[in-house]
Amino acid sequence: MPAFTSLLLIVLLSLAAPTLAGAQAATENAEARVYFEEGNRLFQEASGAQGSRRATLLQRSLEAYVDSLQIVRSRNALFNAAIVLGELERYDESFNYFTEYLAIEGLTEADRADANRRRDELRAKVAVLEVVTQPPGAMLSLDRKDLAPRGTTPIELAIPEGEHRLFVEREGFIDAELARTLVLGERTTVELALEPIPVVPVLEPDPAPLPAARARPRLRNAAIGTAAGTVATAAAALGVSLRARTLRDEADQAAAQYRMTGDEDDRQRAEDLADRTDRFNISADLLWGTTIALGVSAIVLYGVHRKRQKKETPEVAVSVSRHGGYASLKMPFGGKP
Repeated sequence: MPAFTSLLLIVLLSLAAPTLAGAQAATENAEARVYFEEGNRLFQEASGAQGSRRATLLQRSLEAYVDSLQIVRSRNALFNAAIVLGELERYDESFNYFTEYLAIEGLTEADRADANRRRDELRAKVAVLEVVTQPPGAMLSLDRKDLAPRGTTPIELAIPEGEHRLFVEREGFIDAELARTLVLGERTTVELALEPIPVVPVLEPDPAPLPAARARPRLRNAAIGTAAGTVATAAAALGVSLRARTLRDEADQAAAQYRMTGDEDDRQRAEDLADRTDRFNISADLLWGTTIALGVSAIVLYGVHRKRQKKETPEVAVSVSRHGGYASLKMPFGGKP
């Protein structure tokens, strides 16, 4: 039940939100209208007054219009404030209020013509700056960049005569800064073609070397090391084979001696030499097999290394038995790297 009550309250508040917003807007409009009507009353009084009283009433009228504009930027308050500023001989501000008024959409032809006529009557009393940029929409600041911008281009402003600094900024374009001297009763037009900010190309980092590229020296070095081991093992195998042959000759001589003498010592010596010969032959076979295996490994490693360099891999055939081993190699020459 409490959850249902909370949900109902949320729904009611959401339905009431537009009504509350409308009520707030109505309150603001009503407050702005109070200030606007106060300004009209004071301006009416000032029209029948003289001297300092007239100036005081005009100033109070202007303050009421400004208070109204701070709440709602209405066109009627703008128009009346521009007239009062003209009566107070604040011609620059009067000109600019008329300019803002003329930028409002929906003005009737009669209202626009009246405002243009009143503004043109002020031109002889003000120095006018007109700034046009290509493309439009640039912000214009005067004299100091830390002050609020005066508006966006194209723009026409009345400012005090003399030299002024102009700062023109638009996103994506190079800032422009220039000086102009304005003369009372004249219009100074500044036309600028903004230059886009150059696009700096983003340099991408060099790609990391491929693992294969790092592996090439390792494969090559492994092939060289294996080949060196093959040579060493082959030398050992050759030495053992030669020793086995020498023992075989000695065993044959001992056997021949036994046949002639029938001495048991000669027979024992012949058998011992025959056993040693068999052991050396087995060792030699193992060493030759190891030599072949190492040789094949060296060839394969070198072939993989060459393949990484876009070479064809050599074809290797191996045959190993107790009595010996055989290896064949087919390697293309002149391959393109």
